Amino acid sequence: MNLNLDDFLPYQISALAELVSQGIAPVYQARHRLMRDDWRVLFALNQGKHMRATDIALHASLDKMQVSRAIARLEEKNLVARTVDEHDKRNLIISVTPKGRAVYQEIAPGMEARNQFLLDGLQQDEQEQLKNILQSIQQRAKQLIRQG
Repeated sequence: MNLNLDDFLPYQISALAELVSQGIAPVYQARHRLMRDDWRVLFALNQGKHMRATDIALHASLDKMQVSRAIARLEEKNLVARTVDEHDKRNLIISVTPKGRAVYQEIAPGMEARNQFLLDGLQQDEQEQLKNILQSIQQRAKQLIRQG
């Protein structure tokens, strides 16, 4: 068997993700000097009120260490705060600060514009097909993980 890298789906997805990340990074890096993981954590927190680090990791598709480092950087910039979970004192709850919400609201329109730019290369029905295809691949990948 001769596996061609350009035909290998994991490689194609990874390469595309890297290109897209590079294309949107200037929106959050230029003014606020956020790293990709910082933006993803800030984005996740702005989707909800507050979360445990493990929930952020799941929501943002980051590992525990990436989340921990991003939280530390965001906390240093006063964009997030940590508090002890009232229900389980071993857990910390991470929440976005008013400054963090303002930074998110400043960055979000640029992120949305770049997202729309990428999608504008597709017809509306192709956008729906892409969404469905990506969801299908995600489900199949989860099945592979469960199967081991």
